[in-house]
Amino acid sequence: MKKVKYRLYVDYEKEEQWINELAQQGWLLEKFKFFRFTFVKGEAGSYIYRNELLAGLALKDKNEYLQFLKESGIEIVSKFGGWVYFRKKASDGPFGIYTDTASKVSYFNRIIGLFTLLLVFNIIIGIVNLIISGYADSPVNSYTSFFNFAAAILIAVPTIKVYRRKKALQEQQNLFEQ
Repeated sequence: MKKVKYRLYVDYEKEEQWINELAQQGWLLEKFKFFRFTFVKGEAGSYIYRNELLAGLALKDKNEYLQFLKESGIEIVSKFGGWVYFRKKASDGPFGIYTDTASKVSYFNRIIGLFTLLLVFNIIIGIVNLIISGYADSPVNSYTSFFNFAAAILIAVPTIKVYRRKKALQEQQNLFEQ
């Protein structure tokens, strides 16, 4: 049996938590595309899921990393737009992707970089559409600029959250180094 759910998360950790809650109920992630999640019925609690943004990594580094994970017993479930979902059997114990502070900070920097790029792009396109709407009698550009600014706000929220997590992690690391 399959189940399709549509969700928009601006916090990747909450999205991951939701996937794991469904896995605890026996709904195993099969495929992810944009807002669409496809699940299949399986054994409840049999897998632990993690998601990760691989955008920003060189192709060689990405392939080596995915091969390393595969050799560690971690399965690639689905890839879309730079995001990858992984799973590992729950019977193998806890499953975390990052074990050291430096790699976690590097990961946060990749997320911040991508989100900042999308944020700036939406602001620029929104401004351009506002300028065009001032010269044209069509309200389409005004509406489009509204959606660009709304998207920029939606992107700013997780960017700020990830930035705060990164800063807290760096402060914690500095505290232990002193």
